[in-house]
This record gives sequence, C-alpha cells and structure tokens, in this order.
Amino acid sequence: MKTKPSFTVNKLSLAIASLISVASVLPALPVYSQDAVKIENSQANAQSAETPQSSPSAQGESFPIEPIEVISVVGRLRTSASAATEERREQVNVTDIMGAEQIARTGDGDAAAALRRVTGLTLKDGKFIYVRGLGERYSSTSLNGAIVPSPDPTRNVVPLDMFPASIIESLSVQKSASANAPAAFGGGHVDIRTKSIPADFFFKASVGGRYNTNDTDDALGYSLDNSGLGKDDGKRAMPDAIANTTRQYGGISPIDIVTGSQGGINYPAAQQLNRELALGMHRDMTVQAQDSSPGFKGDIAIGDRWDLSDEMILGAISAFSYKKQQDNYRKKELELDGDASNINIENQKDIIGTDSIVQVSGMVNLGLEIGYNHKIETFTTYLHDTSDDVSMGIEETIDTLGEPNALQVFGIDYEERSLISNQIKGHHFIEYLNDAEFNWKFSDARSERYAPNEMSYTYNVILDDANKVLSRNLNTQDAPKYVYSRLEDDSQNYGWDFSYPINFDGALVKVTTGYEYFERSRESYATRLGLDVDLSPSDVNGGILSQDFNQIFSNANISSDVLGLELKDASTDTEDYIAAEMNDAAFISLDIDFEDVWRVYAGGRYEDFRRVTLPIDPDGKISDEGGRYQLEDYAIAEDAWFPSISVTWKQTDTTQWRLGASKTIVRPDLREVSPVRFQDPVTGFDFFGNPELKSSDIYNLDLRWEYYSDSGNNLSVGAFYKDVDAPIEPIQRISEAGRQLKFYNAESGYIYGIETEFLQQLGFLGDEGSLWEDFFVAGNLTLGDSAIDIATNGEIDPTHQSRAMTGHSKWVANVQLSYDSSDEYHSATLVYNIFGERIAYGGRGGLDDVFEQPFNSLDFTYSFFPTDSISIKLKAKNMLDETTEYKQQGQLVYAKEPGTEYSLQFSYEY
Repeated sequence: MKTKPSFTVNKLSLAIASLISVASVLPALPVYSQDAVKIENSQANAQSAETPQSSPSAQGESFPIEPIEVISVVGRLRTSASAATEERREQVNVTDIMGAEQIARTGDGDAAAALRRVTGLTLKDGKFIYVRGLGERYSSTSLNGAIVPSPDPTRNVVPLDMFPASIIESLSVQKSASANAPAAFGGGHVDIRTKSIPADFFFKASVGGRYNTNDTDDALGYSLDNSGLGKDDGKRAMPDAIANTTRQYGGISPIDIVTGSQGGINYPAAQQLNRELALGMHRDMTVQAQDSSPGFKGDIAIGDRWDLSDEMILGAISAFSYKKQQDNYRKKELELDGDASNINIENQKDIIGTDSIVQVSGMVNLGLEIGYNHKIETFTTYLHDTSDDVSMGIEETIDTLGEPNALQVFGIDYEERSLISNQIKGHHFIEYLNDAEFNWKFSDARSERYAPNEMSYTYNVILDDANKVLSRNLNTQDAPKYVYSRLEDDSQNYGWDFSYPINFDGALVKVTTGYEYFERSRESYATRLGLDVDLSPSDVNGGILSQDFNQIFSNANISSDVLGLELKDASTDTEDYIAAEMNDAAFISLDIDFEDVWRVYAGGRYEDFRRVTLPIDPDGKISDEGGRYQLEDYAIAEDAWFPSISVTWKQTDTTQWRLGASKTIVRPDLREVSPVRFQDPVTGFDFFGNPELKSSDIYNLDLRWEYYSDSGNNLSVGAFYKDVDAPIEPIQRISEAGRQLKFYNAESGYIYGIETEFLQQLGFLGDEGSLWEDFFVAGNLTLGDSAIDIATNGEIDPTHQSRAMTGHSKWVANVQLSYDSSDEYHSATLVYNIFGERIAYGGRGGLDDVFEQPFNSLDFTYSFFPTDSISIKLKAKNMLDETTEYKQQGQLVYAKEPGTEYSLQFSYEY
C-alpha cells in the first residue's frame, strides 16, 4: 500500500535548482513587434463578442496588439470565414485561424472536433490533433497565450475535447516557428482564445438534445450513477481505514499486520482485520443492462461593458456550459503473434460498453481599458469532464478459440478530469517612447485526473452456438481488481515583451525582446487492490461463484469467511512518480516592412530547460528499477538557441508568397522518461517510460503562395519539410507478452508534403441574383510522406527498421459546402473529412505494422433563424455510419462503432 512520500513536489521543484545548474537569463535588449499603430478606442469598441481576436501565436508577439477590424453581415456567415482568412493573411508566420462562427456553422461541439477542419490537421481518439501528420507530441497548446498543464496522465498535451465550442472565440494554429512562441513543437502550436469583452450588453442561451443510433441498444451501468455535475459522491474512494492500516502496520496483508503489531495481533485476528478492510470497499458493482438516457446540452453566456469615466471602460463576460450523455459502443480487439508467413490469433475480445459523460465548464473574463493606451484583462476558465465507462467483453485466448469455454470480462473505468486556469495580462502603449509597446502576462493553472474507481472482474463461462452464456463461475485465478489513482499538475507561466518601432526611409522596423518563464510540478499515484478468493467451483460452496459480483462479495460472505477472502495490495514499484520542470526563455526579433511589399522577420529564442522525474516505490522512496539508473539519469538539463526567419513578398494586392525556416524541439513527456508502467486509456495498451530518451531537434522549412480576392474567395498552396533528429516512437518490446510498448529514440526521421486550401463563392455558376450566389465551397488537401530509421536492440525487434512515422497520414482532405439564404433565414453546411491510413504502432518479429484505417466522416448542419433572436440548429454526425478500424497483416485487429448521432439545439440571443 502506497503512502505519499515525506517530501512534496514543491520541495522537489526547489531541489531541481540545486541539482541542475541554471543558465543565466539573457540580458534585456532593445525590442520591437509588428504594428506601431495605437489601438483606437473606437476600433476597440467596435469589436464584438463573436469577432475573432488577434492572439500571441497569430501575431508573432507575446500578446495581442491590435484587433482585426471586421465588417459583420448578419445572416451571411461566410463572412466569418473571410474574417479568419484576413487575419491569417496579416501574420508573419504560416498560421491558420478558425473563428467562432466557422465552428458554429460546422456544428462541432468542442475545440478538438473543430480543429480537424483546418488544413493538414486530423483528429485522434476525439481528443488530440495531428498537425501535418505528426502525432500529438509534436503539437503544443496554450489558452489565451498561456501554457496550461494536461489532466491526461498519458500525454503531455491538453485533451482538446475538454474545451466546449460555446466558450471559444477563435482557434489559431501556428505551423511555423517564431521567436516569441515556445520552441517545443514540431507540427504546430494551438492557441485557444476564449470569448473577450463585448461591445454592448448581450445574453445568449441554448438548450439541446441528441440521439445516437447506438442508443437502440441497452446501456450498461451499475449501482453508482454519475451525479448531475459529474462528481463522485465519495463511495468510490478508497476507505481511509486501508491507508491508516498501512501506516500503522506497514501493509494490509495478515502477515504485514502481525509483523507490524510486533506480536500484539495473532494471525486469525489479522485475517479478520484484513477482511474488515474489504468490507469498507464499495462492492455493489454488478454490471447490468439499463435503459439508455437521452443526451442533453445547455449553454448560457452574458456580458456587458460600463463607462466608469471618460477615460475608463470596464467590460465583463461570463459563460457556462453543461453536457450529459451516454455513448454506447461495440469494440473488437485481436492480438496476433507469429510472422507474416504464420499468423496466430493469441487473443480475441468482443466488447460492448457505455461511456456516461458529464462535462461542465465555466468562464469569467474581465477587461479594463484606460484611455487609448492601456488595457488589462483577466481570464478565469474552469473545465470538468467525467467519464464513467462500463464494459462487458467475451475474451478468447489461443487455448479457447473455437471451444465453448471463454472469459467474460467486466470493466468499470470512472475518471474525472479538471482544469482551472487564472490569467491576467496587460497591453500598454508608451507615447513618449515613439508609441513603444509593453505587454505582460501571468498565469496560474491546476489540472487533475481523479480516478477513484477503476475495477475489473472476470467469469469463466460456457457458451452455446449463439455465444449466449450457459453457465459461469467467477475466475479466482485472476482476482477482481480495484485501482485508485490521482494525478495533480500545478503550473505557473509568466512573461513580458517590449517592442520599439523605428521609421526609416522606405522601411518600418520593429525590434522586440522579451522573457518567459514556465514551471510545472506533478504528483501521480496509483494503488491496486485485489480480492483474492480461496474458493473454486469444485468446492462444497462453489455455487457461490456463479452468482453476481455483489452477491459473491456480500457483507455476509466476507464476514463469515466463506470465501477465504484476503485483500491484497497488488501495487507495483513501477506506477508512481513525482516530477517537476522549469523553462527560462528569452527572445529577440526584428520585423521589417519594406513599403508594404517585402516583409522580413528574423528572431532567436533561447531556452534553458530543466526537469526531474522520479519513480516512487510503495514506501514513498525513489525506485531505481533494480539499480539500472542513477539519480542523475532522471534529470534533464539542456539549453539551446532556436532561430527562425520568414520572408513575405506581397506580389500584388491579391497575392503573396511566404518562405520560412526555423529550428524547434520536441521533448519527451514527464511520464515517458520515468521507468513506470501506465495504460493508454483508449487502446488499453501498457506503456513503459524510458529515462534514456532524449529530445528531438527539428529543422523546418515552409513555402506558401496565397491568393485573396476582393470578393472573399481565396486560394493557398504550400510546401513543407521537416528533418527530425532522434524522433520518439512507441515500440513493442520483445520480452513482453501482449501489446506492451516502450518509448525509444529512432535514429532519424523526416516528413514533407504539400497543402492547399481554398474558399470559393459559387455565384459564377448562375446569373446575377440566382440561387448559386447563396452557396460557397471551402476545402483543403494535404499530401505528404515521412520516414524514420529504427535500429534493433536487446529490447526491440521492429519488423521494418525503415518506415513511416507513427500517426502520419500520406493524405488528409476536408471539403465544406455551405448555404446562406439571401433572406437570412437559413444556413446549412455539409462537411466531409477523411485521412489516409496511418501507423498506430510498429510491428515486431516479422509481423507488419498496425495501421489505422481511413475514416470517412460526413456531417451536416442546418440552422433556421425565424427571428433576430431565435435560432434552431439540427446536426447529423457520422452520416455514413463509419467504424474506426485498425488492421495488421490485412486482418482487423481493432474496431469501434461510434454510431450516427443526431442533435437538435434551440438558441435565444438578446
């Protein structure tokens, strides 16, 4: 049984400073940014709550400089796409922007779903984005320009499905580097901008429901239901008595209790105490069929601004979003062994399940404008996401395939993910310094993953020809397991930048310099308990094992010792860890505009990065995995310069060229460098960290041609190339049974491709005033290739030592056909998305790699505006009823059916 170590991660953070030398911060240098024009109060007031704002990543600065002036046409929602395009046009980097109205018209419910519409982006597991075919590790995320920690213990990036569309003002995807942006990204940096201060009072509310074709099946559940707010009621938590017994006796087994009591407790009494601990655990966990519940979603937002004086304006906006639904699913999993000439099915599972989801989010933002030159904003964001996944599967092993006997496996995985972020930032013009700009920010964030009840139990079953259960008995060889885990992340992020404009004949120059600091501390603990039963079906009382789980482990059966029960601590030395990291960054850049024809941006970013990740054993001591690693092996200290340059040539009033080159880096995640075991929540695969991992340097080249017509049509064609040194890849281990993977550095890798994007109104297909003028089409296509070289070693034997990068698709396509009626009453959008097959993980021992298959996503959204205040939206998602599939050697090894979803939403706006 684990107890927390005597030191905290905050103390660990301080220890890092003494463990690793801190490089001195670069001295402040004269600086500059992009535009020397002050924000006029009239222009700021014209900005509405729904208009996309400029962002740090988009502007090439640490903070927004100037809102984009947008002419809004009510009912003609294509203007939102044009506004985002115009913002993209003015960036110094290769950047894609998606505004709130673009998200609304496609009907996407969260940031993750919306981002798959962006050129070169695909969605993984409904949560993580792949930019230009690079996995989620190659992208980074910020919230209003500030780095936030991830509540997902298996990944470094924030799960983007946690950000509901209702609180998003715009999304920016920066694909080429700049000095002010974090160096740790390879594919792109995503900045999520929440809604800002409104121009006037507004109130907006919406309610909706959803139906999925899988809802025709019964849902699975158990005695503990999700509360309305997705909060555990305490019954799932591990009883305090278990932790107290561990502290008192050094463990919970009868032997531990006898030894820890120094003879004060005899063995029978220790057994009784052990059973009493089991009585304190919630055991009414029989999985049973239930009626499916209809989904519900509601949003509300309100905002206003007040003139406090002639020179001071205060604005506020708050929003709240709530969603509750059940997602039924069917899955199939196969595990192959052998080689290409001799394939064996080692394991096969057919699973049905229900994921009960509750999502709650809230936002309160304040803004204070002082005259023309000063603006201070605060952002408070709260996200809470609960998943209660209940499943039942029939599992057959190589010994039971084709036989009537099998395993019936029940699983309950309950987890709560939360993120709270508090931010404040300021923007100031300094008139007496030639309208120099000074920006600053401070952010404090905390994320948590709380999983008080992940449990599983198995029955041995006999099946008939229709796979119906004829008889069953609890499998006592694989004892029922309870897992209690918690991860806590705390982070701080602050920085500033200073820009100074210099006017020359024929050129406007901005010099910018700044500093940014980020620190994060993490604690991750898991306790595994097993209900070990000394009883078999052949015993006199063996009939007990055929009963439901809650009947077998009833209070009477445990108290009377009819089961021969012993509560065991099944925790290992390879699950817990504590970690901390710090990153000091300083940057300087030049932005030179030659008479609005040529624009040259050049910058350098220096980062001094330090990290310690320490595995902890059940006693709270540092675990050294059998003496293989020394303390210094768990520490990383690296510092480097990251240069970036971009050149923009405005060929004509409607066309321009961009060329960019940069160096960036991808660092391994905290969990990946600690020799601990963890399970991927999506695939169920076991992963192991590797302290020997090193960071991957990336050298980037970008070239893009862009066309923007006066009517709003646009076209862009670009090419990119990335050379990756020592890319990090998950590889299946030789010595481990099943799908157990470890992270390794490949020797080298590269990725290249071309991408094109367009928006075209269709009025040219008909006469003036024809129906065609109400239609427009938008789309994008990315074509590319990648390769890595992986060497065989004592732990891995990859089938292909040269192959594509994990997660890379050779092509990605999006097409959107939209309609806005001329009478402003109707709007409709049909969206199609597809990606080419991509490697989920590499094969070993002669078996081919496992490929995720293309998913044809076709969604439709229709909106009706009967009045200026009321709208009705109908959406159909996955209209082709596609299935997520993985294949190996041409054989299906994983499949999940998400079903087709229909939703209806009513909105009122004042």
